[in-house]
Amino acid sequence: MSIYKEKNILVVDDNKLVRKILGKYLDDMGFEKISFATNATEAITFLKQNRVDLLLSDIHMPVVSGLTLLKTIRNTASLKKLPVLVISSENGLEYVKTALDMGINGYIVKPIQQADLEKKIEAIFQQKSPLKDSQE
Repeated sequence: MSIYKEKNILVVDDNKLVRKILGKYLDDMGFEKISFATNATEAITFLKQNRVDLLLSDIHMPVVSGLTLLKTIRNTASLKKLPVLVISSENGLEYVKTALDMGINGYIVKPIQQADLEKKIEAIFQQKSPLKDSQE
């Protein structure tokens, strides 16, 4: 039995292929409660109505960015401590630093490797610093 079986995870990305890949990786890890949102507005609505144990979110999305989503989460009392793993094509130090300053729990650069995703999620649930061994 997977340690992740009872964990609720929300994936937020406007790219259908990325959602599909992440869904497969998470399913392979043993997550059974995987939900998806195509944008930050959908994510906020979902988060207000459902318990989520981990949020995976892209930074660049139309209408509302992932950073704005993160800011909303960190400013909402009931969501403030929600672990957030940012998944982005941005690997520039400026983006990573901004996301870190906003309280993310991990950062992965696309294209996503399953082993990297597993390591980051494991670190988050073990409350280690997932950024310590981050991708170069």
